[in-house]
Amino acid sequence: MFRLHKIFRYSPSKFTVLLGFMISQIFLTPIAGKSIYLQQILYFYTYLVLLSAVTAIIESRAKLVVFISLYVTSFVSSVLFFKLHSIYWLGVSEASDMMMLGIAIWGILIFMRKQKKVTRDLVSGAICVYMLCALLWANGYSLCVLYDRSAVSGIDLGESVFAVRNILVYFSYITMMTVGYGEMLPVTNMARSLVMLQGLFGQMYLAVFVAGTIGMFLAQRDRGSVDEEVESESRKLE
Repeated sequence: MFRLHKIFRYSPSKFTVLLGFMISQIFLTPIAGKSIYLQQILYFYTYLVLLSAVTAIIESRAKLVVFISLYVTSFVSSVLFFKLHSIYWLGVSEASDMMMLGIAIWGILIFMRKQKKVTRDLVSGAICVYMLCALLWANGYSLCVLYDRSAVSGIDLGESVFAVRNILVYFSYITMMTVGYGEMLPVTNMARSLVMLQGLFGQMYLAVFVAGTIGMFLAQRDRGSVDEEVESESRKLE
């Protein structure tokens, strides 16, 4: 964890590293297959990476303490769920994960807001926020399914916990991208409300925040090239 913390603390490409990890996770999850052991390792390592990122960019000690407390709560609750097979502990774990993601997203946005110059790494950070929001909504769908097993149709609840969660992550991504293949549908009112909010957020975030960040980056790059040309011309005149 200390090495991860150093990478996120001092690397000028911290968000690019985080983005690369999140993309690799999408491919590593199906490789882990139905192995509960491998899925558990991947699951907790993902939040360990987030913990390292958050501790490196968030200056508020209170938020760090809350994040670490939520991480411990999620870990302990998951262990208790697999030992006691109680849905209550699974719900506590999912709720803790959801709050952790919320803190991570907020911390990244605050960090990006304080930067005076838009870089390629900040563009990667904007994409990271988009992907983290998809995971946050997946936790919301998980809580809906825990409360009402018929909340989302098209899911085989006889599968393992990690298999169901992976399906809900997939459902969250295609909902936020407004792809909508139709193999899964929200049934309950709460699930439908989450779907509507996610679809609206996904479109607005890409159209406003990500597009604006990329536009600012391109404008700065063009301005920098113009300044270099002016400087070179002035040197020639001298």
